[in-house]
Amino acid sequence: MKKISKICVLLLTFAFLLTGCGSYVPKEWYTGNINYYKLGFSDGWKNEEADFNVCEEMKNPNNKFGYLLVDLDGDGGEELLIGIIDDSPATKFTDLIIYHRDFGPTRSFRAGDGYYFYLCAGNIIKMDSWYGSQTKTDYMQYDSKENSFPIVDSAPTPLKVELTPF
Repeated sequence: MKKISKICVLLLTFAFLLTGCGSYVPKEWYTGNINYYKLGFSDGWKNEEADFNVCEEMKNPNNKFGYLLVDLDGDGGEELLIGIIDDSPATKFTDLIIYHRDFGPTRSFRAGDGYYFYLCAGNIIKMDSWYGSQTKTDYMQYDSKENSFPIVDSAPTPLKVELTPF
């Protein structure tokens, strides 16, 4: 009887994950994405993928980059943030990559698209974007159910976080 109960629990858990509920991020997904960046930084982006291009800052060998895995929305699944390692008072991120249970890996932000973002207390994201000489600042929080970043009213101070170097 206990064996049947355990099997039922396992089957229900598996079904729950397959329906898009729960947080499931394949471990090999992180490894593949991190290795893509590692290879790019080591070979000068000779194998850059057309549908996953990188910003010009990453191609500058004088810049140092690293990554951070953090659960932005508290669902148990981590998101991958790519940032610049420097002496700035807050860590500047260029890429935010999310594995969404319904859409697979999606790249939500890239610095080449005209913005930088910063991780703040409470996992709020500060995003600075610019159009010409005008800078706009928004504060957002990731919503995994909608795979979106709704604007929030709070304006916490950006954090300086330690990144794992590539």
